[in-house]
Amino acid sequence: MPSARTCNTGHFVPQWELFMILDWVTCRLERTDCPDWGGWNVLSTWGERIVRYCPKTGKIIWETDAWESVRSDSHQIAVRVCPDVLWVQGSPGRVVGDGDAVFSESVGLDLLGAVMAMISFVSTRLPCGMLPEARLWRVSKIDVTENYMMSSLADVRVALATLRGTEGGRYRVSQQAGDTVYWSHRSRLRSGKAYAKGPHLRHLMRKKGYTGRQYSEIEIENADKLVRLELSLKSQWWRDRVGVPWWKLSKQRFIDEYEEFFGRMIGKGEIEMVSTDWVDKCIEVAETEGRGRAAARTWAVIQSIGWQAARESMPKSTWYRHLKILRDAGLSDSDVSAGRVVGLRRIVNMQAVTTWKDLNVA
Repeated sequence: MPSARTCNTGHFVPQWELFMILDWVTCRLERTDCPDWGGWNVLSTWGERIVRYCPKTGKIIWETDAWESVRSDSHQIAVRVCPDVLWVQGSPGRVVGDGDAVFSESVGLDLLGAVMAMISFVSTRLPCGMLPEARLWRVSKIDVTENYMMSSLADVRVALATLRGTEGGRYRVSQQAGDTVYWSHRSRLRSGKAYAKGPHLRHLMRKKGYTGRQYSEIEIENADKLVRLELSLKSQWWRDRVGVPWWKLSKQRFIDEYEEFFGRMIGKGEIEMVSTDWVDKCIEVAETEGRGRAAARTWAVIQSIGWQAARESMPKSTWYRHLKILRDAGLSDSDVSAGRVVGLRRIVNMQAVTTWKDLNVA
């Protein structure tokens, strides 16, 4: 397993820099920054446009250049060609190595390297030939991402249920969709997202026309143990917060932004453990030791995220089986239904991981 450090109280604190990757980059080349590049004339006839007409008058009411996918085997990046701007965006991990966008080990937080890899890939597939060097481009969005391992998809969903209740201060749960939680997703400054990676991979693999890396069944099963947390640094952040050319930003700057946003959720979280005596009571009344321990964990979840969220985080049969054990161990219905919701800093323990190998040995 990757190394980690421990704070004075013994709680787990991830070594952020060991595990973070750039999962998305949007960059653009503007004609004003590179007016003499001969590719502008070549690209003027390349690409499609999206046009919306008024159904009554037939007049054009909206028109824009379309994003188009530039593909090659398992690799793919999106490109948009405008008269005076060339946009490139996508996951850098899709154009390096074998195209693995889950861990993207060769990308890390090297933004300059990521942009260079993306424009190099596009250069060989557009009719304009070699694109201008990376420092002439402008970056307008990146996603800083980290993968966290849990024991199962069920525990992943418990973690998401906990995160779904993480509000207050700068945290505003702005949208929920299936196994995904969003914070401030409409913000032009920055936003956050947490989601279950396994179901997301299955969704991608089922999509018509998917050309990405073909993940094995074992990899997808292992991905069920992953919670992915993404911080998006958006156009306003790059315009108002940077202050230096983007290629001069240090990796530590991205680490600090990520830790500042997510750190209160996962960086120094305090875990409220169930007492040994209570675990023993659950084991004593359960059919097996495993079921007793599982029921005790369910009570810990109820105390952490509340009765309703805990109930929704697991199959109905599991919920009622654990409920019976808890009652037999001495809890009343009112004890369970009044499960205490704890503060922001109490959250499910998650282990940051950086390779498929980390999941295989778990």
